[in-house]
Amino acid sequence: MELNLKTWNMQTYADYLRYLKSLADKDYKDFNSKITPNSESEIFGVRVPKMRECAKSISKGCFREFIKTADEAAKTRNLSHEEITIYGLVIGYTKLPFGEMCERIRRYSQLVNNWACCDVPVSSFKQVRSFKEEYKIEIYAMLKSQNFWQQRVGVIMLLDHYLSDTDDAAYALDSINKVDSHEYYVMMAQAWLITTAFAKHKDLTKEFMKDTFSLSDEVRKMTVRKIRDSFRISADDKEWAKNWK
Repeated sequence: MELNLKTWNMQTYADYLRYLKSLADKDYKDFNSKITPNSESEIFGVRVPKMRECAKSISKGCFREFIKTADEAAKTRNLSHEEITIYGLVIGYTKLPFGEMCERIRRYSQLVNNWACCDVPVSSFKQVRSFKEEYKIEIYAMLKSQNFWQQRVGVIMLLDHYLSDTDDAAYALDSINKVDSHEYYVMMAQAWLITTAFAKHKDLTKEFMKDTFSLSDEVRKMTVRKIRDSFRISADDKEWAKNWK
């Protein structure tokens, strides 16, 4: 199906939905269902490269009408895992004015209901890197949200787009240190960010872990485990993390 359409409406969206289902891989559906057990969305089983292809094609057409139509569909039912993921990827594959980018990512974050439809699209939001300072207010709002999936979007945004230099990394570490969540998927994202920061900015992150870290013992244990599993961290540093209290 050609997806770079000039017009989107509920009929063309229904055709799109049937097309997505035709791309499903049963084995991948079973696998994805196991690793996203708490998802509120139906999972068809479309592989990520195929979803990326769909999103790139949609982004070359009238993507604003596509997003508007998807929002209309979301008023009457839970969008599928694939619909949410492609919705986010379409945003990532288009160049938007700053205000519109913020608005559309904000709406996407409200749809997220599992870690996969969070992590795959957020990595594509590279335009945020051109507005790092201005976008901090959006990240702050996500981290303060009562919706823990929006909190995860905020943490993954920091992980993917705010660890390039020491100033950004210090901001990212400080920001997640203020998110006192007991939700597994938020805590795991925090541990993942600290581990990635450790690999990129070891001295800064060690100082944070020794002097500033104030999150739960569960996050500490997750962080140690991820550091010890990392291929980017030396054996000596893994031993240091093992003994971190």
